[in-house]
Amino acid sequence: MTLLNNSIILASGSSARRVLLEESGLIIQVRPVDLDEEALRQQCESEGKSLGDTALALADAKARLAADVSPDTSLIIAADQILDLDGTAFAKPQDLNEAKTHLKCLRNRTHTLQTAVVLYRGTQKIWETLAIPQMTMRPFSDEFLELYLREEGDRILSCVGAYRLEGLGIQLFSKISGDQDAILGLPRLSLLEKLRQENVILA
Repeated sequence: MTLLNNSIILASGSSARRVLLEESGLIIQVRPVDLDEEALRQQCESEGKSLGDTALALADAKARLAADVSPDTSLIIAADQILDLDGTAFAKPQDLNEAKTHLKCLRNRTHTLQTAVVLYRGTQKIWETLAIPQMTMRPFSDEFLELYLREEGDRILSCVGAYRLEGLGIQLFSKISGDQDAILGLPRLSLLEKLRQENVILA
């Protein structure tokens, strides 16, 4: 993939997002930002924002923080994802006991992932999108849940919903609808199309 006189910054420490972009042939600089996400979530809640708008606000805040460090013409990609169960947001579990509680709440129900991505050029936002894949968990047994927690261990503590689809977590589900990349945290097709429109990658 040929880049046209631009550098691309990923304002995220997510290895999944980095891999998705690199697999697409993009050359990126990974630059995580220090954002108090919980404080911003609470502010959005107090303002009555939907969970989708909250995810967009979080992604936007990350991009602006990255732009403050590099206020030039660099392209900045930032993203956020919120698990939405009938209007209730789920954060990453703090420990395996909380992971078990989350999974019991999600069991035999359908939730959505509010996956937001924004693109900045320098300090100006030029694009944003929100993908909303749906995830239906099957009515798995308590025995399977215990096996799952034992096998996956602390790896799921970095995952909203306490599951990794690239691991045993795929067995938690009976149905998945939507963009697989959006489930992983970055809807690539729409992002790549925007990069082509901006002459960042070849059309």
